[in-house]
Amino acid sequence: MLSSEIINIKNNIYFYFQNKCESLVKDSVIFSHFDEILLFFIGLTLLASTFLQSEKIGLLAFVVVVLTLLKLFIKKGSKVALTKFDGALIVYFLIAFISTINSSLLAQSIHGFLKTVIYILYYFSVVNYFQSNQSKIKGIFIFVAGLCCFEGMVALVQNLGGVEQIATWQDSNYINPEDAISRAYGTLKPYNPNLLGGYLVAGFPYVLGAAALLITGKRKRGTLVSLTAVIICALAIFVTGSRGAYLGLGATIAALIAVVTIIINADFSTQVKLKAIWHKIVAAIIASFALILVAVPKVTKRLLSIFILRGDSSTSFRMNVYNSSWQMFCDNWFLGIGAGNQTFREIYGLYMLTGYDALSTYSVPLEIAVECGIFGLLAFTIFIVWFMYDACKFIRLNCSTIGLAEKIAVCSAILLIIGVMTHGLFDTIFYRPQVQFLFWTMIAMASATIKKDRLNEV
Repeated sequence: MLSSEIINIKNNIYFYFQNKCESLVKDSVIFSHFDEILLFFIGLTLLASTFLQSEKIGLLAFVVVVLTLLKLFIKKGSKVALTKFDGALIVYFLIAFISTINSSLLAQSIHGFLKTVIYILYYFSVVNYFQSNQSKIKGIFIFVAGLCCFEGMVALVQNLGGVEQIATWQDSNYINPEDAISRAYGTLKPYNPNLLGGYLVAGFPYVLGAAALLITGKRKRGTLVSLTAVIICALAIFVTGSRGAYLGLGATIAALIAVVTIIINADFSTQVKLKAIWHKIVAAIIASFALILVAVPKVTKRLLSIFILRGDSSTSFRMNVYNSSWQMFCDNWFLGIGAGNQTFREIYGLYMLTGYDALSTYSVPLEIAVECGIFGLLAFTIFIVWFMYDACKFIRLNCSTIGLAEKIAVCSAILLIIGVMTHGLFDTIFYRPQVQFLFWTMIAMASATIKKDRLNEV
């Protein structure tokens, strides 16, 4: 755990007010059920992500932050605990703040930075909740898996019904019109198949985690339902036609195979039969994806269009944006331009090629570098790497010491980071609240699990 005098002072302040408010909490029905209220608003934030506009989703997340702050002051035993990767995230936050106040477009940058404030404070709020409510993690997995399954079913229905395309989302110059995918966009707002693809890539580890929890719980009906949900969500990603989501899904599946293999070798090394079954499952997974590519030429052509480069208008557009954004970074490498797409759009106009307007860099690492400079990118990278290091070390522990359910939660976070960050190399859907809140909720659950293990060691 990361210890500091500042954290100790803050906790002492919280303890002081908690002692003062102890009688108030005991006599209050609302305060005595504070954790239940917090869980309700966390769930409401995740639910609202499927149909509300960004500002309203952010407002619900802000309620979670306010309730957590109130809880720290009034609920006995509430305190703040940080890991080293949390420290890296705080450093990233501070660098983003410095970049914001030094931006040449201060008002626009502050507007963008406020979103970062909400996301990071939401993360720490959810970590604080799950530190003392580990038993609720399974419920969140199942709840989000249900949301993703619903979006998946909507996407499949839209695809089968030939949903009306509300934008030019696929270059038809080099393919026959009948080979174009009817790109589904679900119920997320604004309607966009890339957003749905990013949402499902972030949600897929929840579905896998929920399936693993139900399978290990030996519930036959739950196992069947969960496996059906896995298939629905995987197919739904394909019908979005999002090539970045295809790559994210592939990376998630590859990571799943690696992670499960590590767990089997760590906890079930003597069970030859289990290893044989797992090898067959891996073969079946690979065969299923190969079958999709062979049997559905629309998907194959969509995926192969990545390699056409300048021959595909969407890829060519991104390459032009990458080039202009790189020039922006080179001119603002130290502190960046400031946060938010309003700031980006204003300054991007000085670098863009005529006819290639954009709201972002279409690459998460490049976006961070442009907004916060090289040190912001370095801090965020350290956060991701440090989290992955701790998570991988955690899942290599024997189940007799930490429990299989805890491993599943941390493994799911590993899959989510790999899938979302792979997708993020070629798109900035990551910055949408629908994806952000799935991302930070999962990382928070895994972080709380890792922290609990560290606190037990202490």
